[in-house]
Amino acid sequence: MRTTARALRLALLLVLSSWPVWSVDGQQPRPRRTSAGYIFVSPNTRENLTLADAKAGLDSDEERRLLAEERDVACRLRRAISIEKAIGSWSDGAEHSTMLRGQMNEPTLRYAGSWLGQFATQKAILYFHQEPSGSGRIYVLLLQPRLRDLGTITNKLEASGVTNRTIVPQRRRTVVFVVDLKNELRAKVATAARRLKARMTSAKGDAEFIGDDDRARAQTVFAQEVSKYEASHPRVKRACRVKTPANE
Repeated sequence: MRTTARALRLALLLVLSSWPVWSVDGQQPRPRRTSAGYIFVSPNTRENLTLADAKAGLDSDEERRLLAEERDVACRLRRAISIEKAIGSWSDGAEHSTMLRGQMNEPTLRYAGSWLGQFATQKAILYFHQEPSGSGRIYVLLLQPRLRDLGTITNKLEASGVTNRTIVPQRRRTVVFVVDLKNELRAKVATAARRLKARMTSAKGDAEFIGDDDRARAQTVFAQEVSKYEASHPRVKRACRVKTPANE
């Protein structure tokens, strides 16, 4: 039994550590602040999309353009970055989206998210920065490989009280991410994990929406974040040639 428990703990740690990826050269040496970070940004500017609309949007031109811009940002930051198609889902809607994840400090995280939010003319982007003293939390639900139906997944999340979530359909399984801004959703996410028969992991950190409810004002917010970062990191403004994957 002890060996089994130890193996399970190790597996959970490996799951958390398997969401890599970027840190940036040229930062001030503050290793304590460089940790796992996530950015959630959509190319969508339409209202009232259904789950079926969002799924179809994953193969849209605007999705492909955003993915290409994300690869360019990663190139200019001179680090690898994990980029995945995603579906943002909430109680009364959905949209095609993307998720970026990697090792970074918070200023770089805010910069990349703001650049992409401005590029995609968004009202807001969401980021999460892992930090032991953070006031929020991110949950990762690894679903059973056979569970792929988006309607079933969203219905069980909704019934559990998890009203805002990001669904990432990967090749071998579907993964659900829940960003808990105030660290108050543990019971609800745990209920959803049981109903979905999912493995749940989580980490503390700080989460924030950058932008504004008004789309035009949001562009000003994004531009200010970008200018602030580039003033002290001029290298990121250099052009970068990125190869586009054949399947994109």
